[in-house]
Amino acid sequence: MSPLHSPSRAVVRLVAGGMLIAAVWCGLFPRLLEVGPVKRHVALMEERRVDPSAMYYTELERLPLRPAWVDDVLVLWP
Repeated sequence: MSPLHSPSRAVVRLVAGGMLIAAVWCGLFPRLLEVGPVKRHVALMEERRVDPSAMYYTELERLPLRPAWVDDVLVLWP
């Protein structure tokens, strides 16, 4: 078996990937709550007593898929 595909190397990569995910989940995401726009959004949701885990995509405002000028310029089917 080549050194690039050894089981110990795979385990090391798995552990490193798990540690990276844990660092992002437990370190970066909580810090994002202190960033201005995110902090204001969370405060607004708490003020309105909205449970974000109970929100569905159909309850959110529809975001434009592309700018309006694209429809004027782009012709998909003549």
